[in-house]
Amino acid sequence: MNRIVRWNSHGIEYEADPRHAEIIISELGLKGSKPVTTPGVKSTSPELAEPLGPREASQFRSLVARANYLAQDRMDVQYSVKELTRRMSCPDSEDWVALKRLGRYLVGKPRVVLQYGNQHMPRYIDCWVDTDWAGCTRTRRSTSGGGLKLGIHTLKTWATTQATVALSSAEAEYYGLVKGSCQLLGLLSLLQDFGIKCMGRIHIDSSAAKGIASRTGLGKTRHIAVHLLWVQERLRNKDFELLKCKGTENPADLMTKFLSREDNERYTQEWGAVAMSGRSDAAPQCLV
Repeated sequence: MNRIVRWNSHGIEYEADPRHAEIIISELGLKGSKPVTTPGVKSTSPELAEPLGPREASQFRSLVARANYLAQDRMDVQYSVKELTRRMSCPDSEDWVALKRLGRYLVGKPRVVLQYGNQHMPRYIDCWVDTDWAGCTRTRRSTSGGGLKLGIHTLKTWATTQATVALSSAEAEYYGLVKGSCQLLGLLSLLQDFGIKCMGRIHIDSSAAKGIASRTGLGKTRHIAVHLLWVQERLRNKDFELLKCKGTENPADLMTKFLSREDNERYTQEWGAVAMSGRSDAAPQCLV
């Protein structure tokens, strides 16, 4: 897998293979170029873009596939890479610009290290979820983002495009909550197999979605598919808790949209990750 793991007196450090970022930068011809502070910006006029030629399209798919592998361990680029992977079938000139933007971001931040400091065994698994309603300018589909933390340790993060076109922000947020509930219950089940008992908590910044999940039945939202209402039963059975958080304090926002430099760095740090420059060859390490 070529992940790098280091043990030190403070705990464990974990990072993706930095060669992926190096290859992306090199293939794009960006060595020595000026870096940018964010991995992407929102598209403004996708209808004016021209399709890439066969050679450029092949290179685009190859580099995006490599970036997708890198993004598994880098929550700061997950949303950007997710948007690029959606365009692999028919990339255009605007997609190529977005890929080069990601490459210039990697020039400035070629490495992001996840830090797992020593801690007492927590009582809770915390799941943070957020969505960006109709964020895609081409399809008007929403993005679900989230992550799981055991105490201060990040276990998993994700950024996925919702399969259904949500008709309101409340509906989109509820779909994001369903996604987070699946991930949380799966992790709780895995921990039980290892004899570890924890409680689950989901943090969401949408009062409307929280209201849908906390009641019984569809209410006025009759267009929401019935098979998504199992979350209501899980909450009644107290399989996990659902907590409200402020929108400005939800780190899952990092996986749902392009943010400013300040928010991008702040949320990356909240997930326990630190951007580093230079190569990692000098430090004692173990490849896994």
